[in-house]
Amino acid sequence: NGPQSMHMYAPEIARWSTALNDALRFKSALSDHDVELAICTAAREMDCEYVWASHAAAALKAGVRQEAIDIVANQASLDGLTKEEATIVRYGREVIGDHELSQEAFDGAIAQFGEADTITLGALMGYYLMIACTLIATDVRPGEGTPVLPKRT
Repeated sequence: NGPQSMHMYAPEIARWSTALNDALRFKSALSDHDVELAICTAAREMDCEYVWASHAAAALKAGVRQEAIDIVANQASLDGLTKEEATIVRYGREVIGDHELSQEAFDGAIAQFGEADTITLGALMGYYLMIACTLIATDVRPGEGTPVLPKRT
């Protein structure tokens, strides 16, 4: 039933992770569009099928373009993204995938989000890394008929 059901084995983790999830997703200044694109980027970088299945559809509902979701899913060039989308995806690819953030990507995030929301963006992606670790370690799989994360090429 997802990460919260696994976190119930550690009630304090469940309590605090739920509070953190709510703060990052629902109480930050990031738009639903930006939140969902960031979550999808984190899911792709961690190859977390469950998070992808849960959030690819949510991203569409939040106004993320199908083309942007496909670019993230397939690790394609950022060229087909808007400047704003590319800032989010590049940030996640560099921080999560490369384990470092270029000055150019940092400056782009600061210009787009400001200091506080750039920190929130990174924290949101980091939260979903924790969720991915829980889901992968406990072999929680997405349900039938949900969006499928393509295998890495």
